Amino acid sequence: MAIRTVLAYSLGLFVGMSMGCAHQLPPHPSQEDLTEPLVFGRIHVWQKEPSGRVYLPELASLEFSSRDGQQRYRVEIEAASSYFFLSLKPGQYQVNRVVIQEGEFRSSAEVPLTFEVPDRGVVYLGGWRIQVDPPNYTRELEVTIVSESVEAIVEMMVRYPSLSSHVVLTSLAEPPLLRARLFEVTPYPRFRYFNRHNST
Repeated sequence: MAIRTVLAYSLGLFVGMSMGCAHQLPPHPSQEDLTEPLVFGRIHVWQKEPSGRVYLPELASLEFSSRDGQQRYRVEIEAASSYFFLSLKPGQYQVNRVVIQEGEFRSSAEVPLTFEVPDRGVVYLGGWRIQVDPPNYTRELEVTIVSESVEAIVEMMVRYPSLSSHVVLTSLAEPPLLRARLFEVTPYPRFRYFNRHNST
């Protein structure tokens, strides 16, 4: 009886951990891995004012999930400016978190952007401009969604020539403007000023 209980607990724990794992997606899949429906957009990160840190901010990763909560995804961007192309199942999705990196410093923010993946075709989600405040005790970022469709479609056709004959629909992520609090996350350097900040 005890063995069955242990086995049942272990199985439940394994299933729970499996469901909680995020699927890693590449920001620029190979031509062979592209499938419809496809959504794409551009990330651009910059800092509002100069700071004492040597490294400028960039987007380390983007995390989002299906609105029904069944699937979680993570995309490693690792750039201050980059396009992303995602082959996903049809449905509604919500961004859960963005992670900003400045050298060894990392911080995250909950950014509840929503977007929809159609049954088929190619959809442009817009340019996601992320303006980061300089380091302070109540650091925030601002996300603005803009349409840069001409440049984006040119980038798509150059990177993926097989998509040049596709009609691209524009369905920008929402809301078009939001602000969110940035929280520093571990691991981080043991600098006295840095350790005074709240961590998650």
